[in-house]
Amino acid sequence: MLSISRMLLAPFMYVFIISDFPRSWVYGLALIAYVSDLLDGYMARSRNEITEWGKILDPIADKLFVGSTCLALMTTDDLSIWYIALVIGRDVLIVLAGLFFANKVQVVLPSTFIGKATVFWIGLVLLGAFFQVESNIQVVLYAISTGLIVFSLIHYGKRMFISMRNS
Repeated sequence: MLSISRMLLAPFMYVFIISDFPRSWVYGLALIAYVSDLLDGYMARSRNEITEWGKILDPIADKLFVGSTCLALMTTDDLSIWYIALVIGRDVLIVLAGLFFANKVQVVLPSTFIGKATVFWIGLVLLGAFFQVESNIQVVLYAISTGLIVFSLIHYGKRMFISMRNS
């Protein structure tokens, strides 16, 4: 339910960013989405309720929320197009690879700390762009996030390759 609620928040995030809503609303919505993501994972693990469906819904909710935020920041000219292409390209690759993998092996790879850390840093870039932080800080956020995006793709591909080889 928390993943689904995050999916439902994505269009609101887009509207809040491109409209004249107070910036605090955007920050609050981002905080709600982030906390619900953490809570979702914690509750599933602590209750031993990790499901294949949950392993699919959680990252899709993240991707929808991040994607709608990227598109809104593109609309307002607050985020570099190359970065948006990198983030959305990463997400598309992961979804397509995940579908291929699940079809071949009948298993959904769960998210890892590296994936979660990457999404966290992407979130910091998005917040930095929205709040128009100092350019030097934004450059550092871009650099760390871009490095993590590349590393997480390599990590995901390696995990998928090893799992396919072992099955």
